[in-house]
Amino acid sequence: MFYLIGVGLKPEQITLEALSAVQKCFELYFDSYTSCFSEGSLAQLEKLAGKKIVPLQRAEIEEHFIEKLKEAKEKNIALLVIGNALFATTHIQLLIEAAKLNVPYRFIPGISITNYLGITGLSNYRFGEIVSVVMPEPNYAPESFYDKIVRNYENNLHTLCLLDIKNGKPISVKDALRRLLEIEAKRNAKIIKNALIIVISSLASEKQKIACGKAEELTKKEFCKPASLIICAKLNEKEKEALKTLYGAEL
Repeated sequence: MFYLIGVGLKPEQITLEALSAVQKCFELYFDSYTSCFSEGSLAQLEKLAGKKIVPLQRAEIEEHFIEKLKEAKEKNIALLVIGNALFATTHIQLLIEAAKLNVPYRFIPGISITNYLGITGLSNYRFGEIVSVVMPEPNYAPESFYDKIVRNYENNLHTLCLLDIKNGKPISVKDALRRLLEIEAKRNAKIIKNALIIVISSLASEKQKIACGKAEELTKKEFCKPASLIICAKLNEKEKEALKTLYGAEL
């Protein structure tokens, strides 16, 4: 059996269902590249599991994990993923490959950032497509995430922006906002510049912070990592009340 298990945003958020599955497994692997804990470590997760957990990098999962899937015909093997394991397309592909190989599999969800969106004061029903803000590299400077933000905004939907991980570390709020403003300047647009933006940093940890403001003022502040952004569309009255009362938003 192959188990794909979401372990939440910190080790303490692993569910009893997930721990029960872990106890049945002979081998445990950990996705160490798609996300990072807001608090805690792999060592703490190992202590909770009572077993050794092997961290894997991107290539080991995307290119070589198929060999482990084949072994799952004979023994229980699990891949543990921070947050909810089916948040990224990498992991649904593993289930597709398991099905093609006739390997039995089971998915166990975990707590992710989407479970916390309501605490911002925004309505969960008013979010559009989620995007990942990616920093440019030599011969690689995608801007499609900005186009998706524009589409959401034009449809009066908020956009949750996840921030890319570079060299094992999430990019900063400051860098992400500057990248968005840079793209916008080239297009002579003002959505990011004028929109209310919410920053969620160190979610689920003791350092959790939610702040809101315009992009220019937020780039002058420091936020703990990992963090995410929400580009707000037009707010309804309840959202305005919540943001003013909970976070002192000036609307």
